Amino acid sequence: MNAFQKMTKTKNNLTNRESNANALIGFIRTLFAIRERKLLYTFFLFALFSCEKEINIKIPEYEPKLVIEGVIESSGVTGAPPIVILTKSSAYFEETDLNAIQNLFVHDAIVTVEDGNTTSTLEELCLNDLDSTIAPLVASYFGINEQDLSTFNYCVYTVPFVDLISGNHLKGEVGKTYKLTVESEGNTYTASTEIPQLVPLDSVWFEVQIQDTLGFAWARMTDPTGRGNAYRWFAKRITLDANGEPKDDNFIAPFGSAFNDEFVDGVSFDFAYDRGHPPTGHENEPGEVDHYYKIGDTIVVKFTTIDNDVYEYMRLYEVQINSNGSPFASPANVPTNIEGGALGLWAGYGATYDTLFAVK
Repeated sequence: MNAFQKMTKTKNNLTNRESNANALIGFIRTLFAIRERKLLYTFFLFALFSCEKEINIKIPEYEPKLVIEGVIESSGVTGAPPIVILTKSSAYFEETDLNAIQNLFVHDAIVTVEDGNTTSTLEELCLNDLDSTIAPLVASYFGINEQDLSTFNYCVYTVPFVDLISGNHLKGEVGKTYKLTVESEGNTYTASTEIPQLVPLDSVWFEVQIQDTLGFAWARMTDPTGRGNAYRWFAKRITLDANGEPKDDNFIAPFGSAFNDEFVDGVSFDFAYDRGHPPTGHENEPGEVDHYYKIGDTIVVKFTTIDNDVYEYMRLYEVQINSNGSPFASPANVPTNIEGGALGLWAGYGATYDTLFAVK
């Protein structure tokens, strides 16, 4: 073996040893990486389990408040009597079965409504106390589903029943302000509301949106010049269902039903509303889809003027309802126009009515 071959052999041996050393180092690094990864996983597991702790939160005792829901309205031709419902608010985790809700009604209160000239003392009227032949008529008058009469006893404060039948009672009039006073459990609550001047719609129509048969109710209106006007939209279908009954028992306000003239003062504009749903739910017939009217529907629109207090209440009330308890929703306290510490709303409505047919 010459010198060159010896040098080559020595170089190859060094290269092999270096290669083996590198392999060994790589293997050791791999072991350490695996070990470190296992240690890291173990650390995370311990961290997760160590964070688990049962926390008992003592919820403060809830103090119920009186809730006043009252309305008086006029169409300019006929006026409706005041209707006031008194209940107690309940804690978030309270039971919400029918019996619990029934017990929320407040009885034996003194309720009066005055218009500046006349003062009317309202009487409590519970539907279960009425004759079976009269109860459905009263339920229809107050916009209550007749099917609910057998399972739920509605109690409202309104003008005396005899006066209600005769028509000789306090009625809503456009342009008047009405003061409500409620005395209950030693406390007095007051509120005022106005029935604003009527603003009828210029026209109403139906436009198809999807499936060539489903669409929205459209309207055109002209807002009177002068900011501060506010409105609320209601509608109901009087088309008969498969059982020969109207599809909607009462007027329903869809989401976003209230708006004001902040951006439309003194102008004419078009707008649309979808089909609202009653609080108790509604089963669609074949071919119907939630939020849409269907070709063949006959729709009565109730378009109302409201004062700013009613608008602010309804706007934030609908925000709360739409949030559905979401923790990511923006917090919004629902205002009230009732003084004395009660919750709720005393609302005046100036109502006009239009009928539209869902046709292409």
